[in-house]
Amino acid sequence: MKKVMVIINPTAGSTKGPKYIEKIQKKFSTFFDEIDIRITKKSKDASEFSGQACDLGYHSIFALGGDGTVNEVISGMALKEYRPKFGILPGGTVNMLARMLNIPMRVDWAIKRLDFNRYTPLDIGKANDKYFAYIFSIGVVAEAIHNVGIDEKTRYGPMAYAFSTIKNIRDDKVKQVSIETEKDKYYGPASHVLILLRDTFGHMRLVEDEDEYGYANILILKNSDFLTKMRLIPSVMEGAVEKNKDVVFLKASNIKICSTEDIETDLDGDKGDNLPVEIEVLKKHIEVYY
Repeated sequence: MKKVMVIINPTAGSTKGPKYIEKIQKKFSTFFDEIDIRITKKSKDASEFSGQACDLGYHSIFALGGDGTVNEVISGMALKEYRPKFGILPGGTVNMLARMLNIPMRVDWAIKRLDFNRYTPLDIGKANDKYFAYIFSIGVVAEAIHNVGIDEKTRYGPMAYAFSTIKNIRDDKVKQVSIETEKDKYYGPASHVLILLRDTFGHMRLVEDEDEYGYANILILKNSDFLTKMRLIPSVMEGAVEKNKDVVFLKASNIKICSTEDIETDLDGDKGDNLPVEIEVLKKHIEVYY
């Protein structure tokens, strides 16, 4: 008997997830024998629910919500020996992992396009005892994301992050960081550090290298001045940021980042631990519908 758990965040973004329950049941009943609908009420509910689905041997878990809901579900699955297949119905503000998987941004379209026989492996990052599905970062952009409130996200959508970044960009400062991997070491200035589990960010390709399972792309922007940022734009447009002379590019499975300064980190848009942080790439840790 194939069971599926659908975890719905009723307050994610501007989408009211529960209104899609009837469509979900109609579509999912064509493949699953039992559909278990769970509605989150508080933080960490999604992690608890997904952990239960693992323990009970469910075939699949779906998350209807934003990046925070997706991160919670993955975090609940990550430590389990058995992990069901995972699917995303994007109902949040940004839905970055869904974008990278080319899942339609409208929930009803995502439901309609679902193919329960189509899935792919997904690397997961472990940062100390927390998890991320696509990006770990430090720098003013990460700090700006954490300053965006729920009301702003609901009102302005993805532009709320852009507004906050613009307001904070003038405070951008270079900090000294130490980055050690199984192959390389970097000690020096950093305005931003991005650790990407894929070569894309949303629909935008940042790294020319092809995706390789089990490895993260590490991009270190050394300077924070205006000219450096302007020189970065063509590299972003070309999808080859690693070739920019102001960027140090590394590729690794195990990464340790330290600093003498108190620096906060970001995991998939949510606040992570302050440095120091040790990161491990968990190769092909989850199978995800796309």
